[in-house]
Amino acid sequence: MYKLLDGKECASKIKNAIKNDISKLAKDEMPILGILQIGNLDESNIYVNSKIKVAKELGISSKLIKLEENCSEAKVIEAIEKLSNETTGFIIQLPMQTKKIKNVQKILNLIPSTKDIDGLSEFHLNSNYFKNESFLPATALGIVIMLKQNNIAITNKKIAVIGQSKIVGYPLANYFEQLNNKVARYTIDTPKATIIENDIVIVATGARNCVTSDMIKNDAIIIDVGIHRINGKIYGDVDFDSCKDKVSYITPVPGGVGPMTIISLILNLLKSMTFQEKKYKQIFKNLIKIW
Repeated sequence: MYKLLDGKECASKIKNAIKNDISKLAKDEMPILGILQIGNLDESNIYVNSKIKVAKELGISSKLIKLEENCSEAKVIEAIEKLSNETTGFIIQLPMQTKKIKNVQKILNLIPSTKDIDGLSEFHLNSNYFKNESFLPATALGIVIMLKQNNIAITNKKIAVIGQSKIVGYPLANYFEQLNNKVARYTIDTPKATIIENDIVIVATGARNCVTSDMIKNDAIIIDVGIHRINGKIYGDVDFDSCKDKVSYITPVPGGVGPMTIISLILNLLKSMTFQEKKYKQIFKNLIKIW
């Protein structure tokens, strides 16, 4: 019988742990979450508002700089400098809705490493997550935490990471390799026979039903990062109905990875405080066990 990896329940427990630890902070020590948004995409608005809402629930203030669509690169750089000075840590909400920026990575690299809580600069993407003061991108971190919180071993495993985006697949594969796992980095075109060898299968392709039951072994653990809205319902990348009775654990969509992403961003925000001032390592000692 499979077990659902409940992201809502896991995120709720972490929220309580965060509330407990930040209650130890003085008023003038409270972190400030920064967000830079370029343009007015409906989906970006939803994501930004959700992040601000969760931060507020935890007593954390936010600073949002919203620039007009197709603003200049100079304006974006000015906003990055402002958020660098006025927040504890910040993100650039992607996609940046401007044709005037040709090199997105160059812009992401301008975020100071100790404040890059989305972990998307080259410094973090190519970091040793166990030796350097580094951030895993929030979705990738959320997956790691969910596995740990459910007492699922993440060492000495064969792990398939299908999809190699900088937000999920690429950094997550790096992280698991650094734990001495045998990690297979796959794309949507990977032959089915090679996926079935793996103990843990993480799917983040953006392609509906790209993983089916014939592609996984018995008692595999499936993490589905996909989001597809079809006729008012939400589905993942994995064919849940065909896979569920073959696996030991599987994430639902919605309610799996999604709720973990924002709470993991908040954890990265607090982690940034420990990078900037070592005294916070003691204050956040319980949270450090989580991240």
